[in-house]
Amino acid sequence: MDNSFLVGLSAQQVLQQRMDITANNLANMTTAGFKTEHLVMRELSEKPAAAHDTPNDIAFVDSWMLQRDFGPGSVEQTGNPLDVAVEGPGFFVIQTPNGPAYTRDGQFSLDAAGQMVTRAGYPVQGGGGPIMIDPTLGDVTISKDGTISQGDVVAGKLQVVDFKTPGALEKMGDNLWLATDEAPLTPASVRVAPGFVEGSNVNAVRELTDMIEISRAYQSVSKMLSNSDELRGASIEKLARLG
Repeated sequence: MDNSFLVGLSAQQVLQQRMDITANNLANMTTAGFKTEHLVMRELSEKPAAAHDTPNDIAFVDSWMLQRDFGPGSVEQTGNPLDVAVEGPGFFVIQTPNGPAYTRDGQFSLDAAGQMVTRAGYPVQGGGGPIMIDPTLGDVTISKDGTISQGDVVAGKLQVVDFKTPGALEKMGDNLWLATDEAPLTPASVRVAPGFVEGSNVNAVRELTDMIEISRAYQSVSKMLSNSDELRGASIEKLARLG
């Protein structure tokens, strides 16, 4: 197997992964609280091929890790009294069968039991556990510090935590994150925006530009491999005639 094929195959694999991630970013452009992802690559120290002629500095890369941008998304007013957005850093705490999880998606509702839940049905955690709403006590209001009230009755307070290294969180699904290597921190103060939801932080123009560049690079590599195959075929045919 010649060097051009190995270089081309390595490039195509990385470009395909980049395209998949970029397409996923665009698909989640309207997903509340979604954070943009990008592929981080690294050069391989052990190279699967080497060149004996010039140039001989062949570099191979592979996909190393996903880097997530935890910058804030745009905040949009919904008018839903149970919708809420975190102002500044921080995550809502959600209870799942796998333990606590964390999200920036504040599109909350009530289940049949009156429990405040995420869109996937997981309970939203307050300072003392799941937040329960009694429909007989009237309308729900959420204050700037996350306190949830019904008239003069306090139903609970949203639990918001932060992390020293948010990038270390692991994606769980359902717009949730798991903390496996770092304990959550309690912010000195919490501010939320009731009746608002944080949108994704996807930059559509940037992602579309990346998609075009990746597509062109993939086509260029494919053309290189095709030309290499044609050259190899012509060489074999010529050698056969000479033989």
